[in-house]
Parts: sequence; structure tokens; C-alpha cells
Amino acid sequence: MEIITIQGRKMAYKETGKGKTIVLIHGFCGSAEYWGKVVPLLKDFHVLAIELRGHGQTGFNGEPFMMEDLADDIHLLLMEKGLTNVYMLGHSLGGYVALAFAELFPSALAGFGLVHSTAYPDTEEGKAGRLKAIEKIQDAGIAGFVDGLIPNLFSDEALQGMPEEVEKAKEIGYGTDTVAAMETLSAMRKRIDRNHIIANSQVPVLIVKGTKDKVVPLDRAASASGNHVTVADLETGHMSMMENPEALFGAIKAFIETN
Repeated sequence: MEIITIQGRKMAYKETGKGKTIVLIHGFCGSAEYWGKVVPLLKDFHVLAIELRGHGQTGFNGEPFMMEDLADDIHLLLMEKGLTNVYMLGHSLGGYVALAFAELFPSALAGFGLVHSTAYPDTEEGKAGRLKAIEKIQDAGIAGFVDGLIPNLFSDEALQGMPEEVEKAKEIGYGTDTVAAMETLSAMRKRIDRNHIIANSQVPVLIVKGTKDKVVPLDRAASASGNHVTVADLETGHMSMMENPEALFGAIKAFIETN
């Protein structure tokens, strides 16, 4: 991992390879480690796997933030490194950040994608669930919360057949800053509908869905369609990067080569 200071905060990222730049953004209670099986497959690309505030080794100052602030963090990092025309792919929470980035900094993108994410805002039920999750963290701590969160992210088949990956995801989650996790839940709860960002995008968009995803139903992944939108259906749960990294790599590679 490499560490850079952005506006007084430490921001961590893993950088590998050369070629077209792919920016990978992990999901909630994740880290750059989420992409550990995918990054080696992307050996023909320049890859930046970024860690969001309070996740992995990226610092957190305790202040509330929104998805737009996380997008701005990434933009500042890309400017610091002189990178433009990047492909940005976000998993779950990372997809919300990628959408905010596409709205705020469209000229920096060659394309972007949602990996098991959605452009829709939270439903009222979903918003209530975020508040319950914050209460769970307050009551049980980050470890107790993560123990309940992670199994729901994997397909039933992966839960049975890939116990090491499930445990690894838990270990990654335990490293999340407790207050940052609660602030992230609050930020996700407040995010806006960004289906129009996909519909009106001037760059190609990739939508990766998991046919066994228990978190993001297939019909909630995105409403927009068009010649600029590529949809990839993978037979995985919410964690294709761990359940079937080869399939996810194939979808990413085909998307970039086609566009």
C-alpha cells in the first residue's frame, strides 16, 4: 500500500501495472484488499485500488461527510498523480462514490461502472435499515456488526464452499474505523437518485449484476439503458471479486476493450 496526504488526511491506495488506468473503489467495511484476486488479472492495465475514509489504511478525522466528499478525495488524488481519462469501477458503496464522481468530474473519466451497486437512492425501508445498522455498531462494536454483515454479501454457495474468503472479508471489515462506519452509513442514507447520470453519460457505463446478490436486487441495479451502457450478469452474490474474480475480470476487460 502507498500513502499520500490529501488536505491533511492520509489516503491509502495500491498501485500496479501500466496502460490504461482503472480506478477500483471498494464497498462498505471493505478495503483495497477486496480486489486482491482481481488486480493480478488486470496486469495489462494501470490499476489504482483506493481506500475510502476510515477504511483500510486511509485516515478519518471524525467529521461527517457525503458521497460527494469521497468523490472529491479521489479527484484530488488523481490530480496529484496527474491522471485523467480513467475508468472508474465502484463496488457497492464504491459505486455510489463513482456516480458522484461522474456527476462532479465527468471530464476525468473515460468510462465508469457499478459493480453490485445501484443508482437508486435508499428506499424508506432502506433508510430505516441504515439507522438500525448505526445502532448495531453502537451496541455491538464494529466486529459484531461485521460478523452480521459479511455472510449476507456472499451467495449461499460461496458461504458453504469458500469459508476462507468469507473470513477474509470479515477480517478486512474489522479494520474499519467505528465512527467512520457510522458516518458512511449516514452518507449512504442521504445519497440522491443518480440514474440520470447513467442515462445522460457521455462516456461508456458498465453495470455488473450478481444473479445471486442478496443486497442489490437485479431490478435495482440501474434503470438506464442505451448503446453506451453494458450490462454483465454474473452468477455470484454481492462479492464477485472474491467469489469469481475471473468472471469479473472478463467483464471489465471486455468493457474496456470494446470502448
